[in-house]
Amino acid sequence: MNRPTPDQRVWLTTGAIAAAGATLWWRAPVLPELTPHIWWPVLAALLALTERFVVHLPFGRENHSLSFNEAPLLLGLIFASSNEVVGAGLIGVTLTLALLYRSPVIKVSFNAALWVLQSAMAIWLFDALLGLLGMRATPLAPAGWLAALLTTELVYLISTLAVFAVIWEREGRPDPQMLRVNLAFGAVGTAVVTDLALVTALLLRREPSALALLAVLGVLSFLLYRGYHIQRLRYGRLQLLYEFTRSVDESVRDETVLETINREARTLLRARHVQVVFCDELCLSTDWWHPACEGNVLLLPRGEDGAAHQALRRSGHLDGLAAPLRDGGRVTGVLLVADRLDDVSTFDREDARLFEALAGHASIALANSGLVDRVRAAAAETQHLSLHDPLTGLPNRLHFQQRLERRLLATGSATVLLMDLDRFKEVNDTLGHDVGDRLLEQVGHRLRRVERAETVVARLGGDEFAVLLGDDDVHVEGMVQRISRDFATPFYLGDVDLDVSASVGIAVAPQDGSSAALLMRRAEVAMYDAKHRLAGVAHYSSERDPYSARRLSLISDLARALDERSLELYYQPQADPRSLRVTGVEALLRWHHPVWGSVSPDEFVPLAEHTGLIRSLTRFVVETAVGQCAAWRDAGTPVQMAVNVSMRNLLEPELADVVARLLVRANLPAGLLKLEVTESAIVSDPDRAVTALERMVDLGLSVSVDDFGTGYSSLTRLRNLPVHEVKIDREFVRNVTGSSEDLAIVRAVINLGHDLGLRVVAEGVEDESTWKILRDLDCDLVQGFLLARPMRRDDMTHWLSDHFASYAVRLHSEPAALSAVETADAPPVADAPPAAPRRLGNGDVWPH
Repeated sequence: MNRPTPDQRVWLTTGAIAAAGATLWWRAPVLPELTPHIWWPVLAALLALTERFVVHLPFGRENHSLSFNEAPLLLGLIFASSNEVVGAGLIGVTLTLALLYRSPVIKVSFNAALWVLQSAMAIWLFDALLGLLGMRATPLAPAGWLAALLTTELVYLISTLAVFAVIWEREGRPDPQMLRVNLAFGAVGTAVVTDLALVTALLLRREPSALALLAVLGVLSFLLYRGYHIQRLRYGRLQLLYEFTRSVDESVRDETVLETINREARTLLRARHVQVVFCDELCLSTDWWHPACEGNVLLLPRGEDGAAHQALRRSGHLDGLAAPLRDGGRVTGVLLVADRLDDVSTFDREDARLFEALAGHASIALANSGLVDRVRAAAAETQHLSLHDPLTGLPNRLHFQQRLERRLLATGSATVLLMDLDRFKEVNDTLGHDVGDRLLEQVGHRLRRVERAETVVARLGGDEFAVLLGDDDVHVEGMVQRISRDFATPFYLGDVDLDVSASVGIAVAPQDGSSAALLMRRAEVAMYDAKHRLAGVAHYSSERDPYSARRLSLISDLARALDERSLELYYQPQADPRSLRVTGVEALLRWHHPVWGSVSPDEFVPLAEHTGLIRSLTRFVVETAVGQCAAWRDAGTPVQMAVNVSMRNLLEPELADVVARLLVRANLPAGLLKLEVTESAIVSDPDRAVTALERMVDLGLSVSVDDFGTGYSSLTRLRNLPVHEVKIDREFVRNVTGSSEDLAIVRAVINLGHDLGLRVVAEGVEDESTWKILRDLDCDLVQGFLLARPMRRDDMTHWLSDHFASYAVRLHSEPAALSAVETADAPPVADAPPAAPRRLGNGDVWPH
């Protein structure tokens, strides 16, 4: 005998439930039927409404539905007859499922049978409990409330167990945890609904007009919950979309993209059916998802009718979504989901928008997975090209430095020969660059002759070559002589024979330097020394190193400049790109040396750190900047002053006290002082950086992360820093109009900063096109030559006065436009200190 199918078992269960319910209904006792009597069509309508408007309670990734059908059931037990209760419910449930939800016959039949059973059982239970409590004549007395609650809870328990029994028969054993959760949620929900039903019954008996107040309260509660539920769903969908993107990106590496897309899409959209259809497969115009092949997102919710809906139902589905998968603008396939897991909701416009974003990520992942093999095949070639000179085939500068660094790390000793061809420019200018290129190729070929197992020959660029000698090349002079002998033979370049000589500089580790960069720089110093003295070959000597002399001079003169206060601060303004309102300036340290001329801070600040002058230097900068900021504020041109501080100086515990005293002395609000610390400095020691920055934030200062995007920081670390602002590095901003990669980076930093509640500043804005792009990307502040070059104090004072005056005129003449811009996340400039910075990721919001 064949074993029954799952559907056959469900029909058998439905028949048993219907028989039991009919038996109980036939012998049902007489109910109290208090006045006012509720007509059975009203009961049917109420039950239909409770089936239509179901509250969904989010619990993790699942939604648990709360129906209000216990309310009309209980009202029927009190104000209607037994036959009206069972019959009205049977009509309401059947019509709702069949006509509104278009549920299958098997489901309509099961729910109808279940209603007959649970309503008949409710009649018996309610009558028995009222009789036990002696309350048949007064079911709305307090003791009757208990009878009503016990009745509805027992009926809910039995109906839930019946539903899970059917799930077991049709789909296999359900999750016991899900059963426990549903019973817990349902018990609480049933108690709430029973309470509402009893309040309604009491009002019907004593003051029916008060039902209007209850109805208003119910509608408002439903609308408030619906708004909360929509926001909760949106937030949950964003989280799930992030998890989908991460899972799909990870799957590219292990080649399980399709499986991951199907699994995650099924979870994210809570659908039974998920499929990816490629356009090279058979695609018929009769397929319900065919419009997606033409690039359209298709939404087919349950309960509507149309050609696409009919095609969907012919394929065996009730509702569905379809979105195109693209590769380079061309539709390559379609992502489908169908059949929402629960029957009380269907796909909506929010689902369609989420599904469109999901399909976009899936398109990228599928395209990337197709490129993986090609990328891996090209990786070796790309690696070779990145480390070798294309003209000579020799290692390039990067490759040479890497080999030198490894040698120094392994042995601590190395010898670098750096050579430059003499009069090579004359060859290019006289004979042409093609002859020059052939000469460089032959030089590379001859240098290869000196290579041994541990010897590296490289072309560094132009006419510069380098040789890294192996451990067995102890006689450096002998190696140089071999190179000289090879160069003594003329180079044959077609119709021309050239005698070529070279100048060679030699630096040896560890005596001439312990790092690769220093060793190569000193080999270059020796090479230029050989060229200058026409010696052919020169070893590095600190006595002939102009950089060492300059360094010593700068160290001694920097201390003198601090004592004489001959260092100077220049100021460069920052403005809102939309309103043109200047909200701050950055203090830039300048030093005009009497001998060396203008000296860059990149050169003398490291010297100050190395010699211990950094404390005095920072004190000078902060004191000068605070005093000038206070002067501008007193003059009616208040701006926020940004000061660059090194991490080494920031870690000094007394710096916070020094800054506090300076602010008090100048009577300057702390909110007008902002400290800028480079991203690379922060991520080098993030734990100590948090402590140091918190000391400054406790004073009320703002903190900005300078050169953001260059420090390869971990977002997990960065989001825990007490910062208010990120500053995009000028290298990304400068090329934003001509580089799609830089534009993508700038857009991503701005969006990331705003999502994390931070202001975003772009420096290096030098043309109007860049300004407009940053304005359209909603960048908060811009800084650069287009707005103004760095200026001395007096020039900046006049500039600010003119700006504030002209801005006031514009504000007076265009108040509506400017006020609209000002209210759109404009950076605040006020005398009050800034609000405490948010710790990124804790849910707080920092105003832009």
